[in-house]
Amino acid sequence: MVYFFIRFIAASDKLWFMLEMYSFVDYFTIPPSFVSIYLDRTWIGLRFLRALRLMTVPDILQYLNILKTSSSIRLAQLVSIFISVWLTAAGIIHLLENSGDPFDFMNPQPLSYWTCVYFLIVTMSTVGYGDVYCNTVLGRTFLVFFLLVGLVSSLLINYSFT
Repeated sequence: MVYFFIRFIAASDKLWFMLEMYSFVDYFTIPPSFVSIYLDRTWIGLRFLRALRLMTVPDILQYLNILKTSSSIRLAQLVSIFISVWLTAAGIIHLLENSGDPFDFMNPQPLSYWTCVYFLIVTMSTVGYGDVYCNTVLGRTFLVFFLLVGLVSSLLINYSFT
């Protein structure tokens, strides 16, 4: 929260700061943390959105003069985007599978976050082992769209180089 206020004070355009992606990450992750402390209960919530902060790692490495060439900067950006999207998608699967469908709360599946990370890695890299799968309709729907976006983006990347 302190980091959010420091960034807000340092921002030249306050309106643009309030509408940028990292501010929305803070909006969805900071208040639930305080509410869970106040209520003395844990809640899955949207804490997984903090993984999107990993996309700033290449900038930090560039400012520290660790990344100097443009190819190493691009590679670090690619890896950080890939990992942050993967961890965020695992958080969405974790939230959807542990909450159950909104029309039928009788079908939640107690999966840990790291089981969801494993599930996405196995699903995206192979045809899947079948040991972990989505039980909820929302989880399956999200997974279908996640896989389709991955396939379409890989096709666009492959055809842009030819």
